[in-house]
Amino acid sequence: MDPGRAGTATVSGEATFTARGDLASLKGHAVAGPRLELWRAPTDNDRGASQGGYETADPVLTGGVGDPDAPSSASRWEARGLDRLTHRLVAVERTDDGLVQRVRVAAANSGAGVEVTHRWTLTDAGLLLRTDAVPFGGWDVTWPRVGVRIDLPAALLDGTVSWFGTGPDESYADSSHAARVGRFEAPVSAMTTRYSMPQETGHRPELRTLTVGPFTVSTVPDPASGHRAGFTLTPWTAQQVGRAGHPHELPTPDALYLYLDDAQHGLGSRACGLDVLPEHQLWPSARSWSVLLA
Repeated sequence: MDPGRAGTATVSGEATFTARGDLASLKGHAVAGPRLELWRAPTDNDRGASQGGYETADPVLTGGVGDPDAPSSASRWEARGLDRLTHRLVAVERTDDGLVQRVRVAAANSGAGVEVTHRWTLTDAGLLLRTDAVPFGGWDVTWPRVGVRIDLPAALLDGTVSWFGTGPDESYADSSHAARVGRFEAPVSAMTTRYSMPQETGHRPELRTLTVGPFTVSTVPDPASGHRAGFTLTPWTAQQVGRAGHPHELPTPDALYLYLDDAQHGLGSRACGLDVLPEHQLWPSARSWSVLLA
């Protein structure tokens, strides 16, 4: 947990918030967040450069040939500081039924960023969180992901998780044919894959409802498209996983991290083949998604 978020200032129902508008506890348990995240630990494909890149060369216009000089997606993301976001509080406002927190998030060493609004509303069904993310500046690179991170107690690491959504295993925009919608249950330790080189793992899109320990999270479908946020449960942050070259280099977990992603960039097969196709690329755009904490 982030010690800088200690000390609650506002209370609403079973949730408490810090003076800066961060969630501090839920149902009597210490939590932290939400925190906008654009980074994912690069996969082998993200780091690969085989057959060129489609982010800088449209395969339709080039006859399926990628830009041969395009660097890997991971190197482009790292060069633009997506693994080192800075978060600056702009304002916190109390409302009749909750609060609104506005944060300016910027990529390291860049003029590009995201204006983020977290709007909390206390409803009869629970605590509703709507996140609006609007990019600004000269973005010229895809985003690995766009979502929020909420830090849950480390005591949940030894428990089980149940969910209604896609599963039973991980899936992504261009790697989802084996996924199906259903009700699933698994140990928290089984929610990520132990790769020989630690990398992004465990994303399950189109979540309906997730229960882990005393917490239940439900997604709210987009009224126009019906799209729902996905989730990842992991003992390590995306930054910790990205810095580890081998599993034994991962630190001892001190929290269980819940990522609620509106979208993730596709996987592609660039370690040995084609880049992520245009329809599965995640380019910066205004995004909104909602979840209910009950």
